[in-house]
Amino acid sequence: MERIEHGSEIIWYDPECFGNFHRDFFEIDYWREQDAIRGKSVGRNTTWFVEDEVGQKVLRHYYRGGMIGRVMEDTFLHVAESKSRAMAEFTVLTKLYRKGLPVPRPCAARMIRSNFVYRADIILTRVEGAQDLVAILKERELDTEQWRSIGQTIRRFHSAGLYHADLNSHNVLLDNNGRSWLIDFDKCHFRQPGSWAKENMERLLRSFRKEQGLHQEFHWEEQDWKALLQGYYKGS
Repeated sequence: MERIEHGSEIIWYDPECFGNFHRDFFEIDYWREQDAIRGKSVGRNTTWFVEDEVGQKVLRHYYRGGMIGRVMEDTFLHVAESKSRAMAEFTVLTKLYRKGLPVPRPCAARMIRSNFVYRADIILTRVEGAQDLVAILKERELDTEQWRSIGQTIRRFHSAGLYHADLNSHNVLLDNNGRSWLIDFDKCHFRQPGSWAKENMERLLRSFRKEQGLHQEFHWEEQDWKALLQGYYKGS
């Protein structure tokens, strides 16, 4: 990992992710000028998909949620460099990636300080040919073995001690080969074994039930959750 400090800007980056890293990589206008934007994901905020000489990447800016987000949309109170949102997620992802877990490779993280606050961004590799479970389930159903495989994947993360702060059906991906991945590790961290794993799974179940109520066509049933749990506990 390399570190750059330029005025109020601090950047961590993995040189293996880039041909020749430049600070402008965090600016969407740079990619627009290069005609290198390959898409975007629009949810609460926009995530950009860009492509450089090495491959496709994800560029994400950090925003606040909840009521405070209306006042401090994308600013956070200043903390130590390693505890900033981008650097903390970069660190968690690096540990997971080195363990061989199915996560996007972390490429670069940035914080820009201003008085008592900072803003942050992160760049990751894009999981090619992957869709989140909500998008998939609006189109088709998954078979029992696919649900079991998803459960086994989640168990691998829990066995590694990873507490996912937002484990929901949007943050589980399936690629073209049927391999499952987890994404969005903002505010995630490692914990000793405990009841948090069960609470994580209950959060995921609530997410499936919520999405089922939101969409007229959503190919998920409670029996699918039982299959997922079979895979989850098989991996114990």
